[in-house]
Amino acid sequence: MGGRGRGGVMNIIKFAASVIAGFAAGYSVVWLIMRGALKKQSSVILREAKKQAQEIKENAAREEQRKFQRLAEELRRNNENLENSLQKRSQEIQRKLSFIGQKDKELDAKAKSVDMKLAEINQKIKLLKIKEEEVTKKSTQQKDSLEKIARMPQEEAKKILIASMEEEARSASQTLISGIIKQAEEDAQSKARLIIATAMQKAATDEVQALATTVVQIPNDDLKGRIIGKEGRNIKAFEAATGVELIVDDSPGVITLSSFDGVRRYIGKLTLEWLIADGRIHPGRIEELASKAKAEAAEHIMKIGRDVADNLQISGLKDELVEILGRMEFRFSYRQNILQHSQEVSKLARFLAAELGGDTELAARAGLLHDVGKAASGEIDGSHAIIGAEIARKNGENEKVVNAIKAHHEEAPFETLEAVLVSVADTLSATRPGARMETVENYLKRITKIEEIAMLFDGVERAYAISAGREVRVIVKPEKVTESNAPVLTMEIARKISREVEYPGQLKVSLIREQRWSELA
Repeated sequence: MGGRGRGGVMNIIKFAASVIAGFAAGYSVVWLIMRGALKKQSSVILREAKKQAQEIKENAAREEQRKFQRLAEELRRNNENLENSLQKRSQEIQRKLSFIGQKDKELDAKAKSVDMKLAEINQKIKLLKIKEEEVTKKSTQQKDSLEKIARMPQEEAKKILIASMEEEARSASQTLISGIIKQAEEDAQSKARLIIATAMQKAATDEVQALATTVVQIPNDDLKGRIIGKEGRNIKAFEAATGVELIVDDSPGVITLSSFDGVRRYIGKLTLEWLIADGRIHPGRIEELASKAKAEAAEHIMKIGRDVADNLQISGLKDELVEILGRMEFRFSYRQNILQHSQEVSKLARFLAAELGGDTELAARAGLLHDVGKAASGEIDGSHAIIGAEIARKNGENEKVVNAIKAHHEEAPFETLEAVLVSVADTLSATRPGARMETVENYLKRITKIEEIAMLFDGVERAYAISAGREVRVIVKPEKVTESNAPVLTMEIARKISREVEYPGQLKVSLIREQRWSELA
């Protein structure tokens, strides 16, 4: 009995232990499941939190970027407004300075006018004093004469009175004649000023500024290396073929051509533009296109000359004169374009001849041709007026035209009214404000002289002044100038230039001797 009781208790204990163990195992399983779920959920929450944090960070960055952009835009607008305001202020200051300068000039002119008037008044006062003294003297003389007459016989007194009246009449007539002459001179001057002012208005032409460079646009800067060529051989070939200095620098999209000779620059511009369009850039192609450009330039020059003659209704010009007129488009005198100046002189001379009853066609023709000597100065010795007259005579121009050309700087006597009018028209065109600047003319003369000196030496084929006259490149014939005597020739050219030409700084003489061989295969 007792044993069964203890066995039952043990069974109960075992059952309870099993139940507890089962509960414990179940709880452990449930706890493990819940723990995994919680970990998974916390991982999801963490990822979401990180994602939201990243989005918040990106949104904040974008917002800051937008704020920065708005601020930058506002600063840019403020800067533009400030620059515009400063520019307007600067322009206003410039206008005021210009106005003040103009007023200052007007005041100076008025002061000079006042000084002149004061001088005139003082002169008149002196004259009045002299006349007053003369009147007093005459009055005294008349009193003395009357006293003498009173004591003279009647016939003698009558003769004296008649002589006195004749003297007074002669004096009065001389005063009247002087007044008439003075009035006529004033009327003539007024009429002349009116004629000249009207002529200047009718003959106004556009001004062309003298330039020593031409800019050529290129499609991209990669072309610059091809244009330079290996060791600069393309540039050397270009300069030798055209006589134009090729300047390739850091300026984006452009190449600059430099030469004081406008025709050379035109040829160089055509050659370079054709090379860029063609794409084949090498010495042989450069020489080929340069020759083609020279032919094109010759046609262009003739067209310019014909167009100018047609516009001025001047016919019968020989081809040489037409070509010289075309070349004048590329020449400048004291910064004034010679062809524009010649057209202006032609129009002025025509108008003046019409007003004064001269031959309008003769005046216009001589006016157009008066400076042809400036475009052909190397052919004949003498001034450009003498040279131009000889060229005109050689091309069958009328002797009246020849005289007008020769005399327009008074190097020959005027033989016709039209010659005088051409000289007057030339002076009017050349002396108006802003028409000329001597420094450019002196520069061009110096450049031309340098090239002419280099060409005097035996064996020299071509000579080009470049780098604003600081260097002259001399191309020699290899069969006449050997390598051994090339340095001596270079030194002789440099010595002769230094003796005969005045120039600032130093001048470099570069002698180029190039020899080529070719063979047919």
